[in-house]
Amino acid sequence: MKQAFVLSECQPSDCTEKTYALLVANPTRAHHYIAQTEQRQHAFNLNVSPQNRNIYQWPRSRFERPPQGEIHSVNIENNLEAENLYTLSFVEHNHNQQYNLENWFNRHESGYEDTCHTLRNLTAGSHPLSPALVRIIRLKLLSILRNPLNRQDHLALHLRRALRRHLPHTSPAFKQLISQRPHQQIQHLLRQFQFTLEEYTEWLADLYGMLGESHYHPSLFERLANALLSRPDEIRLVLHAYRDAQHYCFLSDSGYCLQADHHQLSIGLNLTADMFLVLQVNQSHWNRLSDYLEEPPAKLQGSFTLMHDQQPQRLTYNRLCVRQSHQAVYGKSRQLADFLSS
Repeated sequence: MKQAFVLSECQPSDCTEKTYALLVANPTRAHHYIAQTEQRQHAFNLNVSPQNRNIYQWPRSRFERPPQGEIHSVNIENNLEAENLYTLSFVEHNHNQQYNLENWFNRHESGYEDTCHTLRNLTAGSHPLSPALVRIIRLKLLSILRNPLNRQDHLALHLRRALRRHLPHTSPAFKQLISQRPHQQIQHLLRQFQFTLEEYTEWLADLYGMLGESHYHPSLFERLANALLSRPDEIRLVLHAYRDAQHYCFLSDSGYCLQADHHQLSIGLNLTADMFLVLQVNQSHWNRLSDYLEEPPAKLQGSFTLMHDQQPQRLTYNRLCVRQSHQAVYGKSRQLADFLSS
């Protein structure tokens, strides 16, 4: 049985292993499960540096009758993150440096803001499926899978099952790495996200296995994203954009919202405060995703439709975000009418 490649201390020039499987040590401790670049598309204080920007947090209780809780301005740098969430191991004798998955995540986050700007400036109508939009969809899938709040969600479970048929076996060495991390640090994460140690270790191993390229090149994760979009007759992409400054879209702490029946799934994915994407997938295609992962990814074709100012769709999207969020939704305004009025 295949074993997950763990870590290597050797430099690429001296290394006999495949260098694309290596993780590079880095000092990052605050690990965001929804990328800062995604959150910043909802910042309200654009006159400050990106590191100091804030977003409004709407707790789910705020939507109860009567409303409870407060709407808070929270700093994006400290929001939707957990310390050492994706840490595999610390560098020996230097706990300021660690091996984690952040560098692999960053590959999929780069260029996000520029791509959103390009999409925003398109005219309404049909457009070819561009590599830039594919990168955004890939990041959104990654956000769903790496978010510990989602680990029991039907959508995330289905994607993980599709991947697990092909993932390397989690080696005892990998499990030992995680168990050797400081006890207090691990226990804090287990309590925060209601993991057992075994569940947390397997969840990290799944992320490592799907993003690594020691067994599959490109990675299983990239193959999954490609497989989802590879059959234009099985999917439909609709991008909704809003040109009125006071018509905003929520960002859910889950990173998505969902409508589904026996025939089709409609997955709502937030792009910015004024745009969201609906990915419609036939159930038959969705259920066969795992079967496509051994195939070399083909060049993607197809199209997407851009629609402007469709207010009923925005209201439905925002209500689903609230209803399906785990703890809170986030947005550019603290005025409810900006999200739930047309």
